Amino acid sequence: MARFNLLLHASLSAASVSIIDPSDYADLAGDASDNAIKAVYDIEPTLYQTNAILGPYFYDNGTDVSIDHTTLTNSENDTSVIVVTDSTQLNLSYVDVVKYGYCSNLYQSSFYGLNAAVNVANGSTAYIDHANITTHNGAANVYSFGDNTVVHVSNTDLYSSGPVAHGLYAGGNGTVYASNVRHFSGGNRCSSFSGDTPAGYIYVDDSIAHTTGVGSALFYALGEVHATNVVGVTEQAPALFADGGQTAVFNNVDFTAHLLAGTVFFSSSSRLSGATLSFTNSRLTAAGSTSAALWFGNIIAAASLTATEVNSASGTLLVANSSQVTQEFSYFAGGEQNSAIQPAQVNLTVAESSLAGDIVAFNGSSVRLALTRGSTWRGAFVDGDDAAAAPEFDVFLDASSAWEVTGDSAVGVLASDDVELRNVRSAGFSVAYDGSLPANAWLNGETKALEGGGVARPL
Repeated sequence: MARFNLLLHASLSAASVSIIDPSDYADLAGDASDNAIKAVYDIEPTLYQTNAILGPYFYDNGTDVSIDHTTLTNSENDTSVIVVTDSTQLNLSYVDVVKYGYCSNLYQSSFYGLNAAVNVANGSTAYIDHANITTHNGAANVYSFGDNTVVHVSNTDLYSSGPVAHGLYAGGNGTVYASNVRHFSGGNRCSSFSGDTPAGYIYVDDSIAHTTGVGSALFYALGEVHATNVVGVTEQAPALFADGGQTAVFNNVDFTAHLLAGTVFFSSSSRLSGATLSFTNSRLTAAGSTSAALWFGNIIAAASLTATEVNSASGTLLVANSSQVTQEFSYFAGGEQNSAIQPAQVNLTVAESSLAGDIVAFNGSSVRLALTRGSTWRGAFVDGDDAAAAPEFDVFLDASSAWEVTGDSAVGVLASDDVELRNVRSAGFSVAYDGSLPANAWLNGETKALEGGGVARPL
């Protein structure tokens, strides 16, 4: 059994709890060759549907179909097991679905669900409960595609091997609602719950996710992802990838990530705005030795942490940079791969949380930190590359919150509801502020002593 430190609902105290996911009873050794295959995207992109979505169980023309207590299989390449299209409703209950067979074009698989075990499309609806859906050779478990396409999945186990074998996958404005789902994937770039172009909408409750492949996040947001009461571990990926102005909302989740960062928000093209990330009553652990808990590149984003515990083995809470994730999904790159890349701009609002770790900005990126409602932050603002454009840091503290300074820091705006700055505590470190900014007029350009021996002084 997998053992996670499970976050117990409203409390931030943890207990060791046995959590079962499909890897506990699957033949992982038998799928090792599958999981060694990389998702190769250096082919000519085909951003329109070129293949008909086919399968031996094909339902269309607006009929209602019910299937229960049986096993459905298919081993052909570029096919599904079940296809539901043209405003048809599928009711699938107590069914095993098994898919073998490869996909010849990863763009078709990603954007249109080619080779997915269950493909629901074009305004159709599916209700899937008490199912076991197993895929091999690189096939998504369940795909929802198109406007007004909605898939409901409950009390179901999902297992996949091979590249781009996502668990629950929504694209083309399709929607997935999931509850009491257990997902495992061992393949490369196989997120548990994923959206794709132009947007997918994913809602997951009371579920478990576990991935082992490089680039296989718990959530991939291209559209919106929402999670409540979800426990997940990635062994070689962040908990979240989000590309562009997407939305990720997490409530009472417990995520552990082992590569790149806890969460990664980026833009793979020009810098976009509108990205939002929130954790409430949750825990996020970035276990990688060089991983920031929160990472932003080439994006304008707003993030909020409320009653949330954040752990970073690297000692870095947040990174803002002019970089992005490469197609390998295993490292970051800058202007050498995207000439349009720009610095990140991040607004982080913290409430009812105690955080530790430095906030680091590169290449003129900016971070605005607001500590509210009894929050504390123990860390420093760090210029990640002194030779490049200077970063911009602003900090706002309400009277109930405090900054425990762990290194000399330079900020633009230093704002505090405590005019005596008793909520900026220093162990002999200084905080330099920009005395020319109107927002700092209340400081009168003065040097003020801080608790602990340091000072706040104008630049």
